[in-house]
Amino acid sequence: MHNGKLITHLGPLIMLVAGLTFAFGAVASLDLGSFRRMGPGAFPLLVGALLAVLAAIGLVQNLRAPMATEKADPIAVLGVVAGVSAFAFLTPLLGVLPATAVAVFATGSAIPGFRWPLRAALAVGVAIGVWLIFVRGLGMPFVAIRGI
Repeated sequence: MHNGKLITHLGPLIMLVAGLTFAFGAVASLDLGSFRRMGPGAFPLLVGALLAVLAAIGLVQNLRAPMATEKADPIAVLGVVAGVSAFAFLTPLLGVLPATAVAVFATGSAIPGFRWPLRAALAVGVAIGVWLIFVRGLGMPFVAIRGI
């Protein structure tokens, strides 16, 4: 397998390993609960399994017909890294909703032509969605906004 083909398989392989790690970690160390009352390990197990299945599908498709490799866009890479980092660092300081909004806004910089007013609207919309789904709907014990 030559270097270009190996690089196209690297992304799905990383996703597969990450998904399996989350799934096995949830099974090994967290309570899964039941279907009526899901425990703290149910969500990481489901997300990890779903990620692993999607990665395996992508890997099989890529083995059949390898994707063309493209040159990395440094702005896109920085935008995604900034979004993930912002969420990780700001959640304990500000709460999950402001951290989500900042992360979505920062990650939006990776999309060419995505102007800041639309990014701000998307950031607010996703933060509201997180609040409706996880805080209100599922009753997750997140600190929505620190200090309030």
